[in-house]
Amino acid sequence: MKKIQNILYPYKKAELLVDYHIPDMPSDVTLVLGHGKFNDMYIDLFNYLKDMLPKENVNFVRFNYPFTEHSNRVISRKKCKIAYQAVLEDVKSELPNTKFLFIGGKSLSAIIASQLENVEAAGYAFLTYPLHLPVIRLPFTRKFLFKLKKPMMFISGTEDKFADRGMLELLMGALNPYAHLMMIPNTGHSLELLHEGKRTQEELYKEIADILLWFMSDVIEKRMKN
Repeated sequence: MKKIQNILYPYKKAELLVDYHIPDMPSDVTLVLGHGKFNDMYIDLFNYLKDMLPKENVNFVRFNYPFTEHSNRVISRKKCKIAYQAVLEDVKSELPNTKFLFIGGKSLSAIIASQLENVEAAGYAFLTYPLHLPVIRLPFTRKFLFKLKKPMMFISGTEDKFADRGMLELLMGALNPYAHLMMIPNTGHSLELLHEGKRTQEELYKEIADILLWFMSDVIEKRMKN
């Protein structure tokens, strides 16, 4: 496996690190995932995916938003979109043979990815896409999802306080036939196991990786038939 790190400057006084994990054999499938508001690209799930996905001949790309360098974590969605777009431009340069580009991320990055314009993505991978505030359940806008018209994979925890299961299922119906939903039992917004059970956190990460691989394979197979 080959590793590449690039530093980008998406806007004034902003530095962004992009982390590539590439299979030994050339691949035309690339997955780009961004992190959530209160963490960075080194979360345990992404650390698992960076080792696992290249073994399945998938290029895995992750990155840090510039706001991770600041303790107050002031978030500008406009700047996050500029940063994510800069990453995708870097991916075009670094991985020019990509035919099947999948983008998405966890929580905040799921929202940001859904709002990007002029992106030739084969599909979207949304990890714990937030639908509302945890207590008041004031809904967040979802209008951008309906503009995508591309395959979408939603992976959420059954105990996620930012995504009521009933609301998620209604959303999947509204997004039909583009959306797929996988609910992970006994997990919260960070896809962490909340109670001791029969499986380990690593087994959970493998399940998530398998879901992502199935989704990408399904999209590619259908594209090849058309």
